[in-house]
Amino acid sequence: MPEDATINELAAATKPEGSMASFPALQLTQNEHKFFFATMPVEDIFPYCFVASRQEDPVQGFQRTLSRERANDIARYLDQSQGSIPTNIVLSAQDDAKFSYNSKTKSIRYKRIPRAFLVLDGQHRLYGYGFTKKHHRVPVAIYEGLSRKEEAALFIDINTNQRGVPAALLLDIKQVAQQETAIETQLRHLFDKLSDDSKSPLNGLLSPAKSATGKISRVTFNKSVANVLKNVVMSKLEEENQYVLFRNYLRAVEQSLRNPKLLRRSAYFEAFCEFFEDIIRLSRERHKNYKEESLAEVLHPISNVDLESLPTGGKTKISKTTIVEVLKNTISGQIEVSEDMI
Repeated sequence: MPEDATINELAAATKPEGSMASFPALQLTQNEHKFFFATMPVEDIFPYCFVASRQEDPVQGFQRTLSRERANDIARYLDQSQGSIPTNIVLSAQDDAKFSYNSKTKSIRYKRIPRAFLVLDGQHRLYGYGFTKKHHRVPVAIYEGLSRKEEAALFIDINTNQRGVPAALLLDIKQVAQQETAIETQLRHLFDKLSDDSKSPLNGLLSPAKSATGKISRVTFNKSVANVLKNVVMSKLEEENQYVLFRNYLRAVEQSLRNPKLLRRSAYFEAFCEFFEDIIRLSRERHKNYKEESLAEVLHPISNVDLESLPTGGKTKISKTTIVEVLKNTISGQIEVSEDMI
Protein backbone atom coordinates (compact mmCIF):
# COMPACT_ATOMS: atom_id res chain seq x y z
CA MET A 1 0.00 0.00 0.00
CA PRO A 2 1.56 3.38 -0.96
CA GLU A 3 2.28 5.72 1.94
CA ASP A 4 0.64 8.64 0.10
CA ALA A 5 -2.59 6.77 -0.66
CA THR A 6 -5.61 8.99 -0.13
CA ILE A 7 -8.71 8.05 1.82
CA ASN A 8 -10.81 7.70 -1.33
CA GLU A 9 -8.18 5.40 -2.86
CA LEU A 10 -8.32 3.19 0.22
CA ALA A 11 -12.12 3.09 0.57
CA ALA A 12 -13.53 4.73 -2.49
CA ALA A 13 -16.79 6.59 -2.09
CA THR A 14 -19.41 5.03 -4.36
CA LYS A 15 -21.94 7.88 -4.20
CA PRO A 16 -21.53 11.49 -5.35
CA GLU A 17 -20.08 13.91 -2.78
CA GLY A 18 -22.88 15.98 -1.26
CA SER A 19 -25.53 13.30 -1.75
CA MET A 20 -27.56 12.13 1.23
CA ALA A 21 -26.97 8.76 2.91
CA SER A 22 -29.61 6.94 4.92
CA PHE A 23 -29.38 3.86 7.14
CA PRO A 24 -31.56 2.14 9.77
CA ALA A 25 -30.52 3.11 13.29
CA LEU A 26 -31.41 2.60 16.93
CA GLN A 27 -31.72 5.73 19.08
CA LEU A 28 -30.50 5.76 22.68
CA THR A 29 -30.31 8.49 25.32
CA GLN A 30 -28.04 8.34 28.39
CA ASN A 31 -27.79 11.25 30.85
CA GLU A 32 -29.11 13.72 28.24
CA HIS A 33 -26.63 12.48 25.63
CA LYS A 34 -28.38 11.25 22.50
CA PHE A 35 -26.64 8.85 20.14
CA PHE A 36 -27.52 6.35 17.44
CA PHE A 37 -26.37 2.81 16.68
CA ALA A 38 -26.07 1.77 13.05
CA THR A 39 -24.04 -0.32 10.64
CA MET A 40 -23.03 0.96 7.23
CA PRO A 41 -20.69 0.00 4.37
CA VAL A 42 -17.12 1.18 4.93
CA GLU A 43 -17.24 3.28 1.74
CA ASP A 44 -20.21 5.21 3.13
CA ILE A 45 -18.49 6.23 6.37
CA PHE A 46 -14.70 6.01 6.09
CA PRO A 47 -14.23 8.76 3.43
CA TYR A 48 -16.28 11.19 5.51
CA CYS A 49 -14.52 10.87 8.88
CA PHE A 50 -11.59 12.79 10.32
CA VAL A 51 -9.38 12.56 13.38
CA ALA A 52 -8.54 15.71 15.35
CA SER A 53 -5.00 14.94 16.46
CA ARG A 54 -2.93 17.25 18.62
CA GLN A 55 -0.31 17.44 15.89
CA GLU A 56 -2.81 18.46 13.23
CA ASP A 57 -4.74 20.83 15.45
CA PRO A 58 -2.84 21.73 18.67
CA VAL A 59 -5.59 24.08 19.86
CA GLN A 60 -8.73 22.05 19.30
CA GLY A 61 -7.36 18.56 18.66
CA PHE A 62 -7.23 15.89 21.34
CA GLN A 63 -6.70 12.46 19.76
CA ARG A 64 -3.38 10.66 19.43
CA THR A 65 -1.60 10.37 16.12
CA LEU A 66 -2.64 7.44 13.98
CA SER A 67 -0.32 4.43 13.94
CA ARG A 68 -0.31 3.26 10.34
CA GLU A 69 1.21 -0.07 11.42
CA ARG A 70 -1.58 -0.75 13.91
CA ALA A 71 -4.27 0.11 11.35
CA ASN A 72 -2.59 -2.21 8.82
CA ASP A 73 -2.54 -5.02 11.42
CA ILE A 74 -6.31 -4.62 11.87
CA ALA A 75 -6.83 -4.65 8.10
CA ARG A 76 -4.81 -7.86 7.79
CA TYR A 77 -6.84 -9.40 10.61
CA LEU A 78 -10.07 -8.62 8.74
CA ASP A 79 -8.72 -9.71 5.37
CA GLN A 80 -6.75 -12.84 6.21
CA SER A 81 -8.59 -14.44 9.12
CA GLN A 82 -12.13 -15.45 9.90
CA GLY A 83 -12.20 -12.97 12.79
CA SER A 84 -14.63 -10.15 13.44
CA ILE A 85 -14.62 -6.85 15.31
CA PRO A 86 -17.97 -6.28 17.05
CA THR A 87 -16.87 -3.11 18.86
CA ASN A 88 -18.41 0.03 17.38
CA ILE A 89 -16.61 3.17 16.24
CA VAL A 90 -17.73 6.28 18.18
CA LEU A 91 -18.37 9.36 16.02
CA SER A 92 -19.62 12.89 16.51
CA ALA A 93 -21.71 14.31 13.66
CA GLN A 94 -20.54 17.78 12.60
CA ASP A 95 -22.95 20.60 11.69
CA ASP A 96 -22.10 20.48 7.98
CA ALA A 97 -23.16 16.83 7.82
CA LYS A 98 -26.83 17.87 8.25
CA PHE A 99 -27.29 14.80 10.42
CA SER A 100 -30.89 13.92 11.33
CA TYR A 101 -32.98 11.07 12.70
CA ASN A 102 -36.43 10.06 11.48
CA SER A 103 -38.35 8.43 14.32
CA LYS A 104 -41.03 7.07 11.94
CA THR A 105 -38.65 5.18 9.68
CA LYS A 106 -36.11 4.71 12.49
CA SER A 107 -33.28 5.80 10.24
CA ILE A 108 -30.51 8.39 10.16
CA ARG A 109 -29.55 10.70 7.30
CA TYR A 110 -26.39 12.67 6.65
CA LYS A 111 -24.63 14.43 3.81
CA ARG A 112 -21.68 12.65 2.21
CA ILE A 113 -19.04 15.35 2.65
CA PRO A 114 -15.44 15.36 3.91
CA ARG A 115 -15.12 15.80 7.70
CA ALA A 116 -18.78 14.98 8.31
CA PHE A 117 -17.88 12.95 11.42
CA LEU A 118 -15.20 13.41 14.07
CA VAL A 119 -13.81 10.10 15.39
CA LEU A 120 -14.05 10.02 19.19
CA ASP A 121 -12.99 6.41 19.65
CA GLY A 122 -11.78 3.62 17.39
CA GLN A 123 -9.67 5.54 14.88
CA HIS A 124 -7.36 2.56 14.31
CA ARG A 125 -10.30 0.20 13.81
CA LEU A 126 -11.89 2.66 11.39
CA TYR A 127 -8.71 3.04 9.37
CA GLY A 128 -8.26 -0.72 9.52
CA TYR A 129 -11.67 -1.08 7.87
CA GLY A 130 -10.59 1.54 5.33
CA PHE A 131 -7.42 -0.35 4.46
CA THR A 132 -9.14 -3.73 3.95
CA LYS A 133 -9.65 -5.30 0.56
CA LYS A 134 -13.11 -6.49 1.58
CA HIS A 135 -16.22 -4.32 1.79
CA HIS A 136 -17.21 -4.71 5.44
CA ARG A 137 -20.09 -3.04 7.20
CA VAL A 138 -18.87 -0.90 10.08
CA PRO A 139 -20.71 -0.76 13.45
CA VAL A 140 -20.92 2.85 14.66
CA ALA A 141 -22.34 4.90 17.50
CA ILE A 142 -22.99 8.49 16.38
CA TYR A 143 -23.51 11.47 18.69
CA GLU A 144 -25.18 14.59 17.40
CA GLY A 145 -25.12 18.20 18.59
CA LEU A 146 -21.92 18.01 20.66
CA SER A 147 -19.72 21.05 21.19
CA ARG A 148 -15.95 20.64 20.87
CA LYS A 149 -15.75 20.86 24.68
CA GLU A 150 -18.27 18.01 25.00
CA GLU A 151 -16.42 15.97 22.36
CA ALA A 152 -13.16 16.34 24.27
CA ALA A 153 -14.82 15.45 27.58
CA LEU A 154 -16.37 12.36 26.03
CA PHE A 155 -13.00 11.35 24.59
CA ILE A 156 -11.49 11.60 28.08
CA ASP A 157 -14.33 9.54 29.59
CA ILE A 158 -13.97 6.80 27.00
CA ASN A 159 -10.21 6.55 27.42
CA THR A 160 -10.09 6.68 31.23
CA ASN A 161 -13.28 5.23 32.71
CA GLN A 162 -14.12 2.67 30.03
CA ARG A 163 -11.08 0.42 30.37
CA GLY A 164 -10.32 -2.49 28.10
CA VAL A 165 -9.65 -6.07 29.14
CA PRO A 166 -6.32 -6.37 31.01
CA ALA A 167 -3.50 -7.73 28.84
CA ALA A 168 -2.80 -10.39 31.47
CA LEU A 169 -6.36 -11.73 31.19
CA LEU A 170 -6.13 -11.87 27.39
CA LEU A 171 -2.95 -13.95 27.70
CA ASP A 172 -4.61 -16.14 30.31
CA ILE A 173 -7.55 -17.06 28.07
CA LYS A 174 -5.57 -17.55 24.84
CA GLN A 175 -5.27 -21.22 25.75
CA VAL A 176 -9.05 -21.55 25.91
CA ALA A 177 -9.38 -19.87 22.50
CA GLN A 178 -6.63 -22.17 21.17
CA GLN A 179 -4.72 -19.14 19.89
CA GLU A 180 -1.46 -19.60 21.77
CA THR A 181 1.81 -19.52 19.86
CA ALA A 182 4.42 -22.19 20.63
CA ILE A 183 6.42 -19.76 22.79
CA GLU A 184 3.27 -18.69 24.67
CA THR A 185 2.53 -22.33 25.45
CA GLN A 186 6.07 -22.83 26.79
CA LEU A 187 5.76 -19.70 28.91
CA ARG A 188 2.38 -20.77 30.28
CA HIS A 189 3.73 -24.15 31.35
CA LEU A 190 6.75 -22.53 32.99
CA PHE A 191 4.56 -19.91 34.68
CA ASP A 192 2.15 -22.49 36.08
CA LYS A 193 4.91 -24.78 37.40
CA LEU A 194 6.77 -21.94 39.11
CA SER A 195 3.55 -20.76 40.67
CA ASP A 196 2.53 -24.19 42.01
CA ASP A 197 5.90 -25.73 42.95
CA SER A 198 6.61 -25.44 46.69
CA LYS A 199 10.35 -25.41 45.89
CA SER A 200 9.98 -22.44 43.58
CA PRO A 201 10.86 -18.97 44.94
CA LEU A 202 7.84 -17.70 42.98
CA ASN A 203 5.43 -20.18 44.55
CA GLY A 204 2.13 -18.33 45.01
CA LEU A 205 3.70 -15.08 43.81
CA LEU A 206 2.59 -15.11 40.17
CA SER A 207 -0.66 -13.46 39.09
CA PRO A 208 -2.13 -15.08 35.95
CA ALA A 209 -5.03 -12.81 34.97
CA LYS A 210 -4.31 -9.33 36.35
CA SER A 211 -1.67 -7.07 37.87
CA ALA A 212 -1.38 -7.46 41.63
CA THR A 213 0.86 -5.73 44.17
CA GLY A 214 3.69 -7.98 45.35
CA LYS A 215 3.22 -10.44 42.49
CA ILE A 216 4.60 -10.89 38.97
CA SER A 217 1.90 -10.64 36.31
CA ARG A 218 1.75 -12.97 33.34
CA VAL A 219 2.47 -10.01 31.03
CA THR A 220 5.71 -9.15 32.88
CA PHE A 221 6.64 -12.82 33.13
CA ASN A 222 6.16 -13.51 29.42
CA LYS A 223 8.04 -10.37 28.37
CA SER A 224 10.96 -11.20 30.67
CA VAL A 225 11.22 -14.96 30.28
CA ALA A 226 10.72 -15.11 26.48
CA ASN A 227 14.38 -14.16 25.99
CA VAL A 228 15.46 -16.71 28.60
CA LEU A 229 13.86 -19.46 26.51
CA LYS A 230 15.76 -18.24 23.43
CA ASN A 231 19.07 -18.86 25.21
CA VAL A 232 21.22 -21.48 23.41
CA VAL A 233 21.42 -23.75 26.45
CA MET A 234 17.69 -23.55 27.18
CA SER A 235 16.78 -24.19 23.54
CA LYS A 236 18.64 -27.53 23.65
CA LEU A 237 16.76 -28.80 26.71
CA GLU A 238 13.46 -30.60 26.99
CA GLU A 239 10.70 -28.64 28.69
CA GLU A 240 11.13 -30.37 32.09
CA ASN A 241 14.87 -29.66 32.15
CA GLN A 242 14.25 -26.08 31.06
CA TYR A 243 12.08 -25.73 34.12
CA VAL A 244 14.69 -27.26 36.45
CA LEU A 245 17.45 -24.97 35.13
CA PHE A 246 15.35 -21.82 35.39
CA ARG A 247 14.14 -22.78 38.87
CA ASN A 248 17.77 -23.42 39.90
CA TYR A 249 18.65 -19.97 38.62
CA LEU A 250 15.78 -18.23 40.46
CA ARG A 251 16.64 -20.06 43.70
CA ALA A 252 20.28 -18.97 43.31
CA VAL A 253 19.14 -15.38 42.72
CA GLU A 254 16.96 -15.51 45.82
CA GLN A 255 19.96 -16.69 47.89
CA SER A 256 22.11 -13.83 46.61
CA LEU A 257 19.65 -11.07 47.51
CA ARG A 258 19.79 -9.24 50.80
CA ASN A 259 16.05 -8.87 50.50
CA PRO A 260 14.60 -11.95 48.71
CA LYS A 261 11.32 -10.10 48.18
CA LEU A 262 13.00 -8.06 45.45
CA LEU A 263 12.58 -11.00 43.11
CA ARG A 264 8.83 -10.44 43.03
CA ARG A 265 9.22 -6.81 41.93
CA SER A 266 8.86 -6.36 38.18
CA ALA A 267 12.00 -4.29 37.49
CA TYR A 268 14.24 -6.68 39.48
CA PHE A 269 12.64 -9.79 37.98
CA GLU A 270 13.10 -8.38 34.46
CA ALA A 271 16.72 -7.47 35.23
CA PHE A 272 17.62 -10.95 36.52
CA CYS A 273 15.96 -12.56 33.50
CA GLU A 274 18.07 -10.38 31.23
CA PHE A 275 21.14 -11.37 33.28
CA PHE A 276 20.40 -15.10 32.94
CA GLU A 277 22.71 -15.74 29.98
CA ASP A 278 25.73 -14.11 31.65
CA ILE A 279 25.34 -16.17 34.80
CA ILE A 280 24.93 -19.58 33.20
CA ARG A 281 27.92 -18.83 30.94
CA LEU A 282 30.07 -18.10 33.98
CA SER A 283 28.72 -21.18 35.74
CA ARG A 284 29.71 -23.32 32.76
CA GLU A 285 33.20 -21.77 32.61
CA ARG A 286 33.88 -22.12 36.32
CA HIS A 287 32.02 -25.26 37.33
CA LYS A 288 31.20 -27.09 34.09
CA ASN A 289 27.56 -27.33 35.16
CA TYR A 290 24.37 -25.35 35.87
CA LYS A 291 23.53 -26.73 39.30
CA GLU A 292 21.93 -24.47 41.86
CA GLU A 293 25.03 -24.29 44.06
CA SER A 294 27.22 -23.38 41.07
CA LEU A 295 24.86 -20.62 39.97
CA ALA A 296 24.69 -19.37 43.58
CA GLU A 297 28.49 -19.17 43.75
CA VAL A 298 28.60 -17.03 40.61
CA LEU A 299 25.85 -14.77 41.96
CA HIS A 300 27.30 -14.52 45.49
CA PRO A 301 29.04 -11.12 44.98
CA ILE A 302 25.60 -9.54 44.60
CA SER A 303 24.97 -10.19 48.29
CA ASN A 304 27.41 -7.37 49.01
CA VAL A 305 25.30 -4.84 47.09
CA ASP A 306 22.27 -3.03 48.44
CA LEU A 307 20.05 -3.24 45.36
CA GLU A 308 17.22 -1.41 47.10
CA SER A 309 19.28 1.79 47.43
CA LEU A 310 20.30 2.24 43.81
CA PRO A 311 19.84 5.71 42.24
CA THR A 312 16.59 6.21 40.32
CA GLY A 313 17.78 9.08 38.15
CA GLY A 314 15.02 11.33 39.42
CA LYS A 315 12.30 8.80 38.61
CA THR A 316 9.89 7.40 41.17
CA LYS A 317 10.96 3.80 40.49
CA ILE A 318 14.29 2.20 39.71
CA SER A 319 14.69 1.02 36.12
CA LYS A 320 15.60 -2.44 34.87
CA THR A 321 18.52 -0.91 32.95
CA THR A 322 20.06 0.50 36.15
CA ILE A 323 19.76 -2.84 37.94
CA VAL A 324 21.30 -4.76 35.03
CA GLU A 325 24.23 -2.34 34.85
CA VAL A 326 24.95 -2.78 38.57
CA LEU A 327 24.67 -6.57 38.31
CA LYS A 328 27.10 -6.72 35.41
CA ASN A 329 29.60 -4.42 37.09
CA THR A 330 29.39 -6.44 40.31
CA ILE A 331 29.89 -9.80 38.63
CA SER A 332 32.54 -8.65 36.14
CA GLY A 333 34.62 -7.30 39.02
CA GLN A 334 34.89 -10.87 40.35
CA ILE A 335 36.24 -12.46 37.17
CA GLU A 336 39.86 -13.52 37.61
CA VAL A 337 42.36 -12.58 34.91
CA SER A 338 46.04 -13.51 35.00
CA GLU A 339 48.91 -13.72 32.51
CA ASP A 340 48.99 -17.52 32.47
CA MET A 341 45.36 -17.53 31.33
CA ILE A 342 46.25 -15.65 28.15
